[in-house]
Amino acid sequence: MEIIHILKTLGTKGVSLEVENTQIRLKGNISQISVEEKTFLKENKEKIIDYLIRKDTFYFFRDVLYFGHEELDSLDLNDLRNSGNIQNTVSSVVSKNISDTKYNEIKRFTQEHNITSQALFLTVYRILLYRYTGQKNIILCTNLLSTNEDRILFIKNKIEDKETIENLIRKENEAIHAASEKDQWKDLLADGEKNKLLGEIVKTGMFFSYNSGEKIYGKRSEDRGNSYLDILINDDQNQLNISIDSHPSYKHEHIQRLLDHLVNIINALPVSFNTVLHEIGYMSESENQSLEYLAPTESQPLQNKSLIAKLEDSFDKYSTKTAIDFEGKSLSYGDVKYLSDKVSHYISSYTENGKGHVGICINKSEYFIPVLLGVIKSGNAYVVIDPFIPEERKKSLLEDINCKLIFDELQLQDFLDKIEEIAPVEQIKHVSQDDPVYLMCTSGSTGKPKVAINTHKGFLNLLEWYKNDIGIHENDKVGIISNISFDLTQKNYFAPLLAGATIYLENTGLYDIPSFIHKNKITVANAAPAIFSSFTDAEYKVLNSLRKVIFGGEKIDPVIIKNLRNLVSDIKIYNSYGPSEASDVSSFYEINEESTKNFPIGKAIPKVKVYIMDHNYNVLPLGLKGEIVVGGIGVGLGYVNNPQETDIRFYEHPKYGRLYRTGDLGRLMEDYNIEFLGRNDFQVKLRGNRVELQEIEFAASSYSSHVRTVLANIVSYNSEQYIAVYYCSDMPINNAELKKYLMKYLPDYMVPTYYISLEEFPLTPNGKIDRKALPEVSFKDTIQTEYIEAKGDFEIKIRRIWSNLLNLEESQISTNANFFEIGGTSLKLLQLVKEINQLPEIKKEVTPVNIFEFPQISKLAAYLKGETATSDYNKSIEESLSTIDETLSILNNFSTE
Repeated sequence: MEIIHILKTLGTKGVSLEVENTQIRLKGNISQISVEEKTFLKENKEKIIDYLIRKDTFYFFRDVLYFGHEELDSLDLNDLRNSGNIQNTVSSVVSKNISDTKYNEIKRFTQEHNITSQALFLTVYRILLYRYTGQKNIILCTNLLSTNEDRILFIKNKIEDKETIENLIRKENEAIHAASEKDQWKDLLADGEKNKLLGEIVKTGMFFSYNSGEKIYGKRSEDRGNSYLDILINDDQNQLNISIDSHPSYKHEHIQRLLDHLVNIINALPVSFNTVLHEIGYMSESENQSLEYLAPTESQPLQNKSLIAKLEDSFDKYSTKTAIDFEGKSLSYGDVKYLSDKVSHYISSYTENGKGHVGICINKSEYFIPVLLGVIKSGNAYVVIDPFIPEERKKSLLEDINCKLIFDELQLQDFLDKIEEIAPVEQIKHVSQDDPVYLMCTSGSTGKPKVAINTHKGFLNLLEWYKNDIGIHENDKVGIISNISFDLTQKNYFAPLLAGATIYLENTGLYDIPSFIHKNKITVANAAPAIFSSFTDAEYKVLNSLRKVIFGGEKIDPVIIKNLRNLVSDIKIYNSYGPSEASDVSSFYEINEESTKNFPIGKAIPKVKVYIMDHNYNVLPLGLKGEIVVGGIGVGLGYVNNPQETDIRFYEHPKYGRLYRTGDLGRLMEDYNIEFLGRNDFQVKLRGNRVELQEIEFAASSYSSHVRTVLANIVSYNSEQYIAVYYCSDMPINNAELKKYLMKYLPDYMVPTYYISLEEFPLTPNGKIDRKALPEVSFKDTIQTEYIEAKGDFEIKIRRIWSNLLNLEESQISTNANFFEIGGTSLKLLQLVKEINQLPEIKKEVTPVNIFEFPQISKLAAYLKGETATSDYNKSIEESLSTIDETLSILNNFSTE
């Protein structure tokens, strides 16, 4: 173990070393020192003291590398790079001169305030990097202003949001002066170790060269791999020139903008010296304008008519046409009008003057959509609650929502029994366009679901976009193939009725979607890509009635696009995006290409704005990663009875109006389409569902008072993503019992697959849990059972299918193991059903429900051979189907929960 290695290792653990007389004094997180490290320190005390008494060395490790135990921000400028193969191998240099007038102003200012020009311009660069990335703890590499030495200085300077430019310049000036008095490198490291460490530091900061009297284009760019992006400032006392020398991997347009933005900040000096850093403007007015208006030309002006008034027009125009078909039971447009009027009367007797919330907790049927319409006509807002979610979660939702009425199956039957007694006249309560129209249940970080409120105007705008821009016509057949309570489903209940189309619903599980589409000749489908990725080639062949498919919520596999285009050459395919809190869809993109790593989420729908912003709500330039923020007519009212979370996510911007922070990351491409880049918090997407990891942690923490710390994380195992829960406990925990407990409080897709008990969590140098250092999961972390060998050829064949699907060795799979507890997912379930049905030994066709009933190989084999088998599954068949539907279906956006 080398001395330099031990110093670095202890520094990352938050331990510093000082010399007192002839002893080493350890300070900081001493408990993190290993036995091996203690032994090394003892045996090499004299050598280590020799290093430490050299203040240059100690200064470098303590102050420069570790910011005094604060973690450095790794400067990530990959957003400025080209994507794909780089053809050009020649570095690019862009250059601009500063006007003589501005140059003289800056010289006077630096002389009057006793600061160096190098400090001023280094500050400008640091500010721009901060505004680009939001990173505050960055080391910048610069040169020592000396004619005798060629030395590199590593300058640390932590940015604070509310400080002014002038204050930061003074700090920069002091940091440069302090660094120039110390030889940070001389005799410190052997050449190999020096180059290695230099490479690590270069990753956190590019090179900034300030030169007085000579130009040095490219001097610092030699032999620096593909990382260099050098700012070169030449001050010859008469003129100031700024140039950027960059590796070919950086995109020329981005580097030119970087230079323009540097110059724009310089040109604002010294007038802006008292400006707070996050308020500094660095883009031109024309660039700002192009970024602030990102909505396309509005296809249709939003009329003054309400949603119900527009639907009434359709009811009159298409009165005898079929509006809804549920498993062969049809309702005409006139029937829907009649039933919804009756429902409105019925609900009004419970809710008085409207303006309340009505919970809809019924199964799919021909009456489902008329009930929703009746709620809206009564002046109330509806919230669809899946009848089959865990009872504790349902109870928590109902408590939060404070519904005036829960319209369940018993209530539906009561309505149908009394329908003849209800007056058939219209009774539509007046509502404002700003009133709530529906509520959407989402995952919450406090352990309780959040309930988002959407308005009439936002929802109607969404429906008009869906009808007009996607293009739904009266001859279309729109198939509902997602869970009834999901966000994307809501627009499919109403937009087809505005267009005079027919809506098809069935209670069959998602495993039978191809048959549903084929049988009903569905032309429009709105679903998650994951659903289509489970289809076989034979199933794709029966989808030839489709003319439009709208995807959303997760990355699209290009193979899906290819399969659909091979089937129907002129099919239109869209990628859509938007949060539950802003009326479901905010942007969309028509996919014309077949192969790309990441299909864009497009541009905003009419009357909606989608921005890429930094953490201070400033719009970012093209190419830079930031948070996706939604504005415009679609932004909702916040969360029911949750003002704290509403204040965090919703914001009244003085310039852009009401905004919603999605928590999603994205960037604007050169054509102004948005590329989705993932999440910036502890919400994640798993098989299309938005998962709040903190909600899982909250539920697991409540299992036992012995559980001290819980952390939920998304892990990868055998090329699949799963949820893992890590925990520390004072007493042994039975993971099987913990899982049963979580199933009472969490939806199926949020129940972890892996359970890992730790003695303690790995920590970062500043004492936070280090997620990157968590141990990898393995098969042993699933819910284990006693191993039982397969008996007979049939069980062996089923085990082989499981082995291939789950990427496990056959010897790892016990015949009494639960499919869903050793890595089985809903998509793998569909594949399992298809492969088992091809086995000649089965006496009856297997369905997904059968796998829920008999999730072990031994019991499934017995059932399929017609033998007696006891079901372990205590839910009804309908609930099983709902579980599959819930897991595979998806809200049509990236941040919907």
